[in-house]
Amino acid sequence: MKILVLADEPEKTLWEFLDRRKLENVDLILSCGDLPSSYLSFLTCFSNAPILYVHGNHDDIYDHAPPEGCICIEDQLYLFRGVRILGLGGSMRYNLGKNQYTEHEMARRIRRLRPALRRNHGFDILLAHSPAEGLGDDTDRAHTGFSCFLHLMEEFHPAFMLHGHVHRNYQFNFKKERVFQDTRVINAYKYTYIELLDPPLPPPARGLSALLSRFSRHEGP
Repeated sequence: MKILVLADEPEKTLWEFLDRRKLENVDLILSCGDLPSSYLSFLTCFSNAPILYVHGNHDDIYDHAPPEGCICIEDQLYLFRGVRILGLGGSMRYNLGKNQYTEHEMARRIRRLRPALRRNHGFDILLAHSPAEGLGDDTDRAHTGFSCFLHLMEEFHPAFMLHGHVHRNYQFNFKKERVFQDTRVINAYKYTYIELLDPPLPPPARGLSALLSRFSRHEGP
């Protein structure tokens, strides 16, 4: 399974100067937020892959102009071909924007999802907008990561956490990928690819040790 992951800024070769080769054999598209709804809707015209998305802190406009033909998975555990994808968009609260949360509010969202997580023996991918605390976040309030994401990964050991929010030009030491315990944490700024190599393992097998043979990653330039 080939997964295209998007975040923060439209990739010109996927929009203005469409290179259809970038969509070849893509089975699933995931958006980490802060992208124009017209961009995601545009991609539905050139790919048969489902497009799943969460909100970024600048996506309040989605309330009246959501991406057409796409699926919002906020506060859901979404199953796609056996892959369990947990959607938790938004950023740390820094003003009155709708898609912003205090640490306590984000933790409460996670608590509400616990029954679904238990029924499905955890999850494989955390699809977020904000990073986790200390894993590629920044020092200003708006770009501070959530510590409850760390606790979530410690408990369930997903294979991947995918996020955006922190752009490449925000940090001189920007890193595309980090590892936290059993989880590969990827900042999908603009775009990146993940490939699912083998059929999903049956639950309760999970975590990087169980899933490493299933996944590999290729990023865009």
